[in-house]
Amino acid sequence: MLGNNSLSDKEITTVILDNHKLSATSLTNLILESTNNQLRSDCLDVLRKTLDHQKQIFDVMSQKGWYKVNTASQQDLSTAQQMINNITSGMTM
Repeated sequence: MLGNNSLSDKEITTVILDNHKLSATSLTNLILESTNNQLRSDCLDVLRKTLDHQKQIFDVMSQKGWYKVNTASQQDLSTAQQMINNITSGMTM
């Protein structure tokens, strides 16, 4: 009998989302520090899947009103996109 000690769906989903965030961070660090190309490739595949799962979990939480975010203005989005463009253009070799 679970009684009053059972976790809500929101609490369980929050834990799962947090674990995906931690996994993404750990995988990113592993990829950045790995010298083995096959390991890097395998970890990149797992990272992509982790990010996809995180987005799915986030979408469910957002739809249920469990994860609220502020809506960015068009100006904020344009500024962020310009920053990303500047970073990526500086990364070309």
